[in-house]
Amino acid sequence: MAVKVPYTPKKQPVIEFIPFDGLKFKTEFWQHAEGSTYIGRILYVHGFAEDSKMYCEYFDILSDLGFDIFFFDQRGAGETSPEKDHGKTNESLVYKDLEFIIKKNLESMKQKDPKEKLILMGHSMGGGIVLNYAVKGKYRDQIRAIVATGPMVLLHPSTAPNFLLKTFSNLAYKLAPNFRLDAGLNINYVTSNEKWQKYIAGHTKKFWITSNLFHGMLHRGENLTKPEYVSSFDPDIPVLVFHGTNDQINWLDGTKKFIDLLHDNVDKEFVPIKNARHSLAVEVDPLRDQVIDKIVDYFKTH
Repeated sequence: MAVKVPYTPKKQPVIEFIPFDGLKFKTEFWQHAEGSTYIGRILYVHGFAEDSKMYCEYFDILSDLGFDIFFFDQRGAGETSPEKDHGKTNESLVYKDLEFIIKKNLESMKQKDPKEKLILMGHSMGGGIVLNYAVKGKYRDQIRAIVATGPMVLLHPSTAPNFLLKTFSNLAYKLAPNFRLDAGLNINYVTSNEKWQKYIAGHTKKFWITSNLFHGMLHRGENLTKPEYVSSFDPDIPVLVFHGTNDQINWLDGTKKFIDLLHDNVDKEFVPIKNARHSLAVEVDPLRDQVIDKIVDYFKTH
């Protein structure tokens, strides 16, 4: 029996399955509400084991406030891949897919305004992906700003693998890259919002992760703590980063370290959300609304 999503959107996104590289990527496009002042288009990169249903309330609100939002289920997640292939991806494919999706969005946007740039936004694993994009992305010059929430830079000590597990994962990455297991995520760490806790617990039976996926998350996160790597962050891309102070999945200190490593010529802002847990898009309303209000204010000047 399907678990009901604990929110009914006022608007419905346009759903499309876009063929690429042997898959059909499930996409959703939320158009800004009629009568709202258009702010810009967000391309959203989701976190580990997430899909579009987790964001229906968040996107409904953001689109009411003037944003267009393009969301896609990544390879190995959601409706893009069958359940037997959940968790199956790798670092090369992550960015190959993202470049394709970015190009599709830029082509669509240029038909309306040739000068418009894309807002790249991501959460958790997706946060780590978008922050790395400002270092090595093909279309970096077409990115207006990057926004990350609870990015995967370093795992919190409560969640981080011990030395033996990390050694095993490195060996598995080399010998059995598609070895798959249930990551067993602690749902209480995700959010303090009980309605979304119940949905996640009932909807996501297995948090499938492969050696490739796990290695990629750790590697790209660790890169964001290396001064020589972070020095290549494109200084023309403003970056806004949020992190819950009670996040026990990704470590606030890791995010702070990344922000501190960014050169002073980068327009950077770090916003800790007091008492919030990991997934700010599904936190209790007062905490979630702090994030939304800040995003709207931020793009009045960016």
